[in-house]
Amino acid sequence: MEQLFLMPGQERCEKFRDPNGVPKVRYSYCSLHGALFHCVSRSVEEAQRLCEDWLVGQDRCYRN
Repeated sequence: MEQLFLMPGQERCEKFRDPNGVPKVRYSYCSLHGALFHCVSRSVEEAQRLCEDWLVGQDRCYRN
């Protein structure tokens, strides 16, 4: 698998099929603070929703 380099605020989405032929999505996002989110999901929309939920927790970590 290729290395993944993302700049803050950048996302990457790759569609593929699992061994059973089910469509899946590999989704990665680099937060503005440089934290990396990565998941495998059934759809882009689901992956983005999971990322948004993750970002809420990240935002709490960076508040002063």
